[in-house]
Amino acid sequence: MFKIGLLGSDSSHAERFSELLNVPDHPNYLADAAARVVAIWGEDAERTRQAAAHGRIETIVDAPGDLMGQVDAVFCVTRHGGKHLGLVRPYLEAKIPVFVDKPLATEPADARAIVALAEQHGTPFTSFSTVRFSADTQAFLAQSQTLGGVRVGVYTGPASRRNPYGGVIFYAIHSIELMLMVQGTGIEWVQALEGPAVDAQGNGNMTAICAWPDGATATLELTVDADYGFRALALGKDGFHCAAIDISDCYREGMKRILPCLRGEGDGGVPAAQMVEAVQVGKAIDRSLDENRRIYLKDL
Repeated sequence: MFKIGLLGSDSSHAERFSELLNVPDHPNYLADAAARVVAIWGEDAERTRQAAAHGRIETIVDAPGDLMGQVDAVFCVTRHGGKHLGLVRPYLEAKIPVFVDKPLATEPADARAIVALAEQHGTPFTSFSTVRFSADTQAFLAQSQTLGGVRVGVYTGPASRRNPYGGVIFYAIHSIELMLMVQGTGIEWVQALEGPAVDAQGNGNMTAICAWPDGATATLELTVDADYGFRALALGKDGFHCAAIDISDCYREGMKRILPCLRGEGDGGVPAAQMVEAVQVGKAIDRSLDENRRIYLKDL
C-alpha cells in the first residue's frame, strides 16, 4: 500500500483526494489505486479533525515535518501557494515524492525553486490543477490540435484578486493552465483590466490578454459574479472549436496522473516549464492591474 500524507486541511481538496483513496462507498473511489491517505497536518485543529473524519484518515500530526517517516509521498493541498515552498522543501530534499496542488506557488521565484529542488534531488514531483485532466478538458485539447495551429484562444473561469490566498492565481490558475495546455508556453507579455466592483471585497470581473512572440494571443475572462463554470474557445488556421467544460470528474482523473508520477512511473504529464509559466502569468495579471501597464514575463 502506497502511503500518502496531506500537508494542509483548509482546502476541500483534502476531502476530495481522501475520498478517492480511503472511502470505498464513495462513488469516486479508486478501488485499484493501491494507495491510502494515512496522515494529515493542518494549521487549524478543528478543520483538520473534520477533514480527517470525512476522509477516514487515521493519523493527525502536530507539525508539517511530522509526516516524515510515516508516508511514502505527500500531497501539499494548503490553499495559499505562498506557503508551498516551505512546506515541501524538506520532503523534496529527503527524496519523498511530492504533489503540489494548485497553484504551485504565488511567486515565480518560489515556483522555480520547487522545480529545481525536485530536479536536484531526483525526487518524483508534479503539480497541476486537476481541471486539466477532466475528460471534457482533454476532449477540448484533442479537438484544438486539429485546427492547424491555435492563433486565438479564449478561456473563461472564476477568479478574484482580493482573497486571503495569494491573489488572482489562487483560482485563475485553472484557466491559465487550460490556456497553456492548449497554446503552449512562451508568452511574451500580459495586460489586464478589472471592471467595477461587484462584491463586498471590491472584486470586479477581469480580462487579461496574453501574447506570444509569433502573434498568437489568448484572452482570460476571469469572472466574479457570473455563472460558475469553465468554457474555452480555440480559433485555428483551419477552423474553430468551443466548449463548456464539465469538470465533475477532475479529481478522479487527476489522481490517475498523480499516483504513477509519485511512484516513479511517469512525469505526471505537465512540463515543468508550464508549471512555472502559469505562476508567472498569475503574477503578471496582478502586477498589470496594480500598475496599469503591460507586463513582460521575462521580468518575472
